[in-house]
Amino acid sequence: MKFTRARSLQAVAVAAVLALTVGCSSQPEPAAEPTTSPPVEATASESASPALEVPDPRSLTGPAQAASLGAIEPIESDPTVTLPTTVTDDQGTKVTVVSIDRIVTLDIYGTISQTLVGLGLADNIAGRTVSDTDAALENVPLVTGGAHSVNVEAVLEVQPTLVLLDTTLGPANVPVLLRDAGVDVVVLNPDRSTELIDEQIRAIAEAAGVPETGAALIERTAGELDETLAYIDQLTADLDQPLRMAVLYVRGTAGIFFLFGGESAASGLIADLGGEHVAAAVGMGETVPANAESLVTIDPEVFLMMHDGLESTGGIDGLTSRPGVAQTTAGINQRVITAPDAQLISFGPTYPAALKALADAIYLDAE
Repeated sequence: MKFTRARSLQAVAVAAVLALTVGCSSQPEPAAEPTTSPPVEATASESASPALEVPDPRSLTGPAQAASLGAIEPIESDPTVTLPTTVTDDQGTKVTVVSIDRIVTLDIYGTISQTLVGLGLADNIAGRTVSDTDAALENVPLVTGGAHSVNVEAVLEVQPTLVLLDTTLGPANVPVLLRDAGVDVVVLNPDRSTELIDEQIRAIAEAAGVPETGAALIERTAGELDETLAYIDQLTADLDQPLRMAVLYVRGTAGIFFLFGGESAASGLIADLGGEHVAAAVGMGETVPANAESLVTIDPEVFLMMHDGLESTGGIDGLTSRPGVAQTTAGINQRVITAPDAQLISFGPTYPAALKALADAIYLDAE
């Protein structure tokens, strides 16, 4: 990468006019053939041409899986890095970043690492979580333990010069422990939505000292998202009522079985897919137990899930054996749409392509 060092923190602050605000599989998903990251396979007008036959999605039965995405193509292969830079993180802490030689990324969605790869900084990532599945990170050490918890000792073992994290992974004292060990830590916004994509990219780019590269990545992602949303509008144009959708989070056959409610990132995802978020419609909060009562109350037509989560509970048969699932319309029709874990809710630079892959699985039954 090209590297320029600012003469003073004040000069960096003037140059960086960005505002700082700113994921679960056990094995990375196999990478598809590398493409533009994330690719919208055709423009909206081409994809939604009259030749595209869209079935009645309510006539579709059985599970479908969203296609895995290809490797992320960096917006720039050798970005100019300007350090030191001082930012104020999501918790109000001022942090002066002096080196990005060894970055550790910690979030449940994989958004942070996806953004760094998109910025051309994949080689700077020294530690990751199980949600960070891009092909460029295959050999990067994992620093999380079971149940998406951060192993602070594992983080320190990779000798990070910067840790970028949000509060979606525990324990809550991780930032304090890492700062006490002398590591620069920038805490990012844990919220995810279409409206926050620009802010998240901007915040990560500023913390990494590549604000201009971040602006270019924002522009590319916004253009791809506009195309994808227009494509979905045409897929759903003939529906009298939107499909009733719900996002399930499940791990294993025991107690980890939740619905993402109206205060979660699932609301933005389902809205972008042209669906009705039934958990939000009945006032469910961020996450609620997916018990028989709650499932029958919302009665979704489509369940959206992480692929490894479905496999961990015994596939379709295991899922429908859980109380209440088989009594829903989605359960009766076995209409379960899965995506690779890092694709379902990321809202980073891969979001437009991940969204299109989900829409194709929902409305075209395509994989």
